[in-house]
Amino acid sequence: MPRDTTLLYIDDDLAIRNLASEFFESQGFTVHLAEDGDVGLEIFQAERPDIVLVDLRMPKVDGFEVLDTVTKDSPDTPIIVISGEGEKADVIQALRLGAWNYHSKPIENYKVILHAVEQALEKAKLIKKVKAYQKRIESKLSTLIENFPGFIYSCDNQNRITYMNPTMEHYVGKDALGSTCYEKIFGEKTQCSHCPSFLQTNEIAKYEVLSPKDNRWYYVIQVPNSDDDNTIIERQIILYDITERKKLLIESQEREEYLRKENIRLRSSLTDRYKFGKIIGKSEPMQEVYDTIINAAATDAGVIIYGESGTGKELVAQAIHDASDRKDNHLVYVNCGAIPENLIESEFFGYKKGAFTGASVDKIGFLDIADGGSLFLDEIGEIPLSMQVKLLRAIEGSGFTPVGGSKVKNPDVRIIAATNRDLKELVKKGEMRQDFLYRVHIIPLHIPPLRERKDDIPLLIDHFLAQYDHEKIPPITPAIKTALQEYDWPGNVRELQNTIHRFITLKKLDFMGTVFNDMDHDDSMQGFDLATENRSMSDILEEVEKKVIMDTMKKCNWHKGRTAEMLSMAPKTLYRKMKQYGLDKKSAN
Repeated sequence: MPRDTTLLYIDDDLAIRNLASEFFESQGFTVHLAEDGDVGLEIFQAERPDIVLVDLRMPKVDGFEVLDTVTKDSPDTPIIVISGEGEKADVIQALRLGAWNYHSKPIENYKVILHAVEQALEKAKLIKKVKAYQKRIESKLSTLIENFPGFIYSCDNQNRITYMNPTMEHYVGKDALGSTCYEKIFGEKTQCSHCPSFLQTNEIAKYEVLSPKDNRWYYVIQVPNSDDDNTIIERQIILYDITERKKLLIESQEREEYLRKENIRLRSSLTDRYKFGKIIGKSEPMQEVYDTIINAAATDAGVIIYGESGTGKELVAQAIHDASDRKDNHLVYVNCGAIPENLIESEFFGYKKGAFTGASVDKIGFLDIADGGSLFLDEIGEIPLSMQVKLLRAIEGSGFTPVGGSKVKNPDVRIIAATNRDLKELVKKGEMRQDFLYRVHIIPLHIPPLRERKDDIPLLIDHFLAQYDHEKIPPITPAIKTALQEYDWPGNVRELQNTIHRFITLKKLDFMGTVFNDMDHDDSMQGFDLATENRSMSDILEEVEKKVIMDTMKKCNWHKGRTAEMLSMAPKTLYRKMKQYGLDKKSAN
């Protein structure tokens, strides 16, 4: 059915453009197609479409430049990125440039894209409605000011009220004449902080102010009145109550920010992610960890990371910080279990010179260093109860005072915590305050132990081996790969890293004191009677190859991907040879 909606699709792939055009036209859209960003921007300027869909990687003008140009020229026009580039950095860069949504190729169901398009158009309509409403309010405000329906008064150059309109008289009383404006109108004991910069200028001043007297927002217009020598002798001021409009604007801005960050959370639908920051892993449990990291990065809410020792909790905290708006400020690491109880307050809050014996200079604490950034509290369950109270007060807005100081500081800090303990159990035992737990336990993130994501072991091994000189790495036989794959890794990734380091250094595989003997485990050819008489070398090699592939498949429980990795063979090559030799589970029985 007709939609009266124009859509611009920019992609250098002709087949994709044609498929997109056919689908969206069938849904009632008027579709314009462009083969690259240069043509797309020309069409955009000429047709002014309601929505733009664009690929990121294109010759000449790419999708990033299209994003930048369109959002600057028409920020209310929704842009959806559809690209085959599955890198996290591209996603976040596109969203920060103004993309409203992100989908990765190949597109198997255009109905998913249609749903995103409809959501974006609905959001754009809402934003336009809010802006139109704001314009109507401002127009109405001008009319009201011209007809003096709001608070109107005059002040001399000593801030004394010389005139009030009836509305103002009713608000402050007639006896306010001759009194200072900041006392009677705003309830201040001294001159308002917003006023001095306008007192000695002949320009009309317009600004918004929150009155401490009634906690309402006012739009202020100050008009100076000068004598013949251009000296300001009086000011006329108009106050108009804009509290409701201000609330709507703040809500609109908060909604805008929420939708922007929601894009980061929801557009993490990319597949085959092998790493996130310094975290290595492509298994399904790690994909869930990546999703939660992006969700957490889009907010300032407290994060609690659960995981066994050695799973990489610090790397996850770093990834959350680096993907957040706080990435340009410090991520401060604190091992809560390593700080003596008598020093913990001074470590967190800092201290002033002379606060105690040995305090010869001022020292800033963790909260000061992390101001504007993130504070990573590792082993948060080790913080004493007395310190939990003070820390809770500091991060909830009441601030803190350095030891020996008197000035209250209010840092802007995002808390990321980590533990391998059951914090709810600590609350039951009285070792952790419940309100402190609620403050940090907003976004829980569970890192799976390595034994629950063994598909990631080959990736991790390759990652750790890449840090060494290739010539110094001993041969890694299939038996060694199998041993590494089948070990339970109680120390998780850290233990795997240390085991690889010992293997490189000592030229032997040592599992925490248990030395693996390659020869004892290499039984792949035992009991294999290889006839060589009257046979060509190629026939003999094929028979050996078939035997090796069959035995490796059995060890890997017929997992083709793992078998290919153990044999250092491309998956396609493995599938071809299995078909060539007729290898499957039935043939193995």
